[in-house]
Order: sequence, then structure tokens, then C-alpha cells
Amino acid sequence: MDVMEAILTRRSIRKFADIPIPMQKLGPILEAGRAAPSAGNLQTWKFIIITEESQRKEIADACFQQFWIAKAPVIIVVVAEVYKCEQFYGVRGEKVYSIQNTSAATMNMILAAQAQGLSTCWVSAFDEGMVSRICALPDTAAPHSIIPMGLADEKVPTPPRYNIEILTFFGSYGRRTVDMDWVLGHYSVYVEQAMSKGKEFVEKLAKKLQ
Repeated sequence: MDVMEAILTRRSIRKFADIPIPMQKLGPILEAGRAAPSAGNLQTWKFIIITEESQRKEIADACFQQFWIAKAPVIIVVVAEVYKCEQFYGVRGEKVYSIQNTSAATMNMILAAQAQGLSTCWVSAFDEGMVSRICALPDTAAPHSIIPMGLADEKVPTPPRYNIEILTFFGSYGRRTVDMDWVLGHYSVYVEQAMSKGKEFVEKLAKKLQ
């Protein structure tokens, strides 16, 4: 599965099959998180793997009683070492860069899991203090995201998305190009289709003339 397929097929899954995940599948997922970009390459993240049922239930309770989370055989808690960002970048490091860093790592791991046939959900609604206590975090670290992971036990339809023309501006907010098909390369598809039809016509004509 290439990266675009992983991006386009990923869904937020909240029902997981009661099937354990082979631990060897976690290696590439953690590597994907480790390879994420970070401000100043500080790599201000830690990944806590939770597999014990009792601890999974505690995490689900800390996520404001989202008990479906406990059904995932593996939960990854993505933790930020906020003080590192603050030391180098001050308030912006604390408030912005530390969040961006862990978000990049979180998305990398979610896509890596998707590429291996595993499903996930990005959870950010939780009691930070409770999660910190469950994971025995020091005062210098904070949980930023939680990733329940497993084999999906539901099929989620493709959610609606805005057209790219609505989302994209050029040079300034609200400035759109007149010809978005050109930007997206749609014309090349049209040309290929026309050429294919032309080739079929020539082949059919040749057969008739034989």
C-alpha cells in the first residue's frame, strides 16, 4: 500500500475485533513515529504502548468514559516533552511546536498502521491528569494524543470532503485560479482518454479495411 492509498483509505475506527496484534507489527509503526519532523529536530516525543486490559480500561475511563477504546488490543499514548521545546523556543515552543511535533508523529504512526492493515482512531479528548497518572509521566511531560489500534470490526463510509477548489488559494486568502483543472493535472487525464479512444478508432478502421 503506497502512502496515498493509506491516506485515502484511513478511517476513524471505534469498533475493534477481539484479535491481538502481533508485536512485530508495532516496530514499523513506531519507526514511522520516530521519523516524523520536529522543530529543530528536537524529537520531543515519547511513545507508551499499553496492552494490559486493566490499563486499557483505565485509559478509556480517562478519555471521558469512551469505553470502546478499551476494546483495542493496543493503545499508544503519544507524550510530549514540552520543556525541551520551551527551552529552545520559549512560549511558542511550548504552545505550538510541541503540539505540532507530536501531531506529526501521531499521523505518521496512524498511516503506518493503515499500511499494515491495522485500524486506528486519533483520540484527543481525555483528562490529561488522569492519563499522566496512569502512565506515570513526570512533570516535564504531557500526553498529547492517544491511538487505539487493532483490526477493525466495522466499515466506516468515506466521510464528505470539501472540493479542493474550495480549500485552495494562490498567493493570498480567497484568491483562486481560474483554471483549477490545469493545476490538478486533470487535462492530462482528458488527453490520455482522448488518445486512447482515437487509437481504438484507428484499430477498428484498420480491421474494416483489411
